[in-house]
Amino acid sequence: MTTIVKRCVSDEALAAVSLFAIENRHELHPSFGTLDMVSLLCSHITQGHLIYITDADHRVFGMMTYYHGTPEKEFEDKEIAFVNFAIMDRAYRGTRLFAKGLYYMVELIIEAHPDVKELRFNALSENAYLCRLYSKFAGASYTQESKLGEETVFCAKIHQLRSTLTRFFKV
Repeated sequence: MTTIVKRCVSDEALAAVSLFAIENRHELHPSFGTLDMVSLLCSHITQGHLIYITDADHRVFGMMTYYHGTPEKEFEDKEIAFVNFAIMDRAYRGTRLFAKGLYYMVELIIEAHPDVKELRFNALSENAYLCRLYSKFAGASYTQESKLGEETVFCAKIHQLRSTLTRFFKV
């Protein structure tokens, strides 16, 4: 299957990604409402970056968001890219597609923000699936509280992560 991973920049792409995110908002947390997702999307549109995955027919089936810097440091810590959330269509979970999306996200971040040294991911600590998935690519570094509960933050050196993912796709 042909997959396309790219940065969300056009109005059409933004609309398609936003609809996908709203339709799949419960994948982030069962209590997540439409307004919660709209608020989160607005934050990333104005202060962060959206990356999406489509098939050859331009159907969105995955998305990831990141900030250049962290919100708690008012985005001044430019050596960090913080992946705030990722959503993958259920039909594609358990495939290599997440790793492929992550690989292209790392490439896009390195290209757009050469000052980034570390990539961080957060997952609700109660979400065993995501914590296991993220631990394959990054080490659990610390926990923090969010309005949805305790989150585990995973950290990886971006160039080491790129090397790991490059070897993964050469197999």
